[in-house]
Amino acid sequence: PIAPPPPAASASDGGSADDAALSLDASVSLDSFGHTSSVWTRKGNRVVLNCRRIYFRPEAAAAAEGRRHPCDLSEEALRRALALQENEPLSSPRLIAFLDAASALKTARPDLISDAERLPFFLNVYHTMIQHAFTLLGPPSSSIKAFSFFNTIAFQVCGDVFTLAELEHNILRAPSGRPRSFLSKLVLPKSTYPFALGTADRRINFAISCGSVSGLEKVPIYTRSGIHLQLDLAASAFLDRTVSVTHRSPPDGPATIVLTLPKVFHWFARDFGAGTPTDGAAAAMAYLTGNRRELLRSCLAPGADPKPDLTINYASFSFACSRLSELHQAGAPAVGEGRGRGA
Repeated sequence: PIAPPPPAASASDGGSADDAALSLDASVSLDSFGHTSSVWTRKGNRVVLNCRRIYFRPEAAAAAEGRRHPCDLSEEALRRALALQENEPLSSPRLIAFLDAASALKTARPDLISDAERLPFFLNVYHTMIQHAFTLLGPPSSSIKAFSFFNTIAFQVCGDVFTLAELEHNILRAPSGRPRSFLSKLVLPKSTYPFALGTADRRINFAISCGSVSGLEKVPIYTRSGIHLQLDLAASAFLDRTVSVTHRSPPDGPATIVLTLPKVFHWFARDFGAGTPTDGAAAAMAYLTGNRRELLRSCLAPGADPKPDLTINYASFSFACSRLSELHQAGAPAVGEGRGRGA
């Protein structure tokens, strides 16, 4: 909410004439008295979920609570979200503790931490929002309802408000490429946030999970110290589940490797090298292991001769979603050789 400025001082109420003049001086910045949030300018509706507790001045509340690090707040919120049962009673102490943890995210100050720390913070917030919405409202039942769902469900953080779509595309993916689909360019939100990420990381494509059966239904609780290992593990687990590699050897033709990639490689192709299908195949190979990795290597490795033909397809995406659960490091598949943010 916008805090009203203090009333103008006047001689009649004990203030000096100079005080009154100062309060009306147009050169005085209003930054100390008001805050213009994108929530007041965006068209459409937002349903802000983290509202069990009201913080009229979140920055003051943060100071009173010892200003916990934003990543600590997001880790606690997601840990409590993932512990919720599917039919959690509204009077459940576990649900109430989660709602309080979600409300405490209002006091987080991602604008005061490094870009490297914002990445685990906002990934945790995204998955907390997903679990929060699925627990109270259930997942969307169709692609049309999914569009409304992701553009409506919102959280308040750092005095601002963002929906799931805004968090994904205008904060987490802010420095990355936009989707290739022309329709997506028309419907995606165009909000801007001062705490948006400034460094692109192609592993975000594998880390963001809405619980779709086309992706990964398990997510790590990301930490400041373990973020890069956790991103590698999430990428490996995601691609292990979604990538198919088969070998065909027809009697009257050349051998062919058929690679089926998840749709994200098509939507965000420019996150993977120059954006060609082969660049996507190479990025996927870096996180695969075993026979699938070797089959792709036979097509992509320089100097391999003879090379089988490579056919690349993209799997369809399903908006059928389910609740998230935690991805533990011990249960994740091994990670391939090629790691890191990539180009």
